Amino acid sequence: MSESLLCADISSWLQTHARGSANAKPRRVLLDHLRALGHSTTDRSLRRTYADMPEVGTGQTGLFLIVTPADRKLAEHQLEGRAKSEFYRASEIRKAAPQGQIPLFGEEAR
Repeated sequence: MSESLLCADISSWLQTHARGSANAKPRRVLLDHLRALGHSTTDRSLRRTYADMPEVGTGQTGLFLIVTPADRKLAEHQLEGRAKSEFYRASEIRKAAPQGQIPLFGEEAR
């Protein structure tokens, strides 16, 4: 099935079942619904798809359709927190190199 049909089905489901952050639903519930409709999507591809949909928010309890400024703020806060943790992890990896590298194939650590 096409990407646009998948996006339309996601939007429709969110409109019906998860309007606003107070009604957020777990991602697996949406994934089960999409599979029942005949979409052969994985969890990872579902995440990539709704990441490009500006009307979809994510929170600690799941996915929701952004309908209020508070919903938008919650979705932005969630993305900001994720971005900071990824940035921190990347900087820690950079700091560890080369002293944190594990010698491979009998090579000496530099």
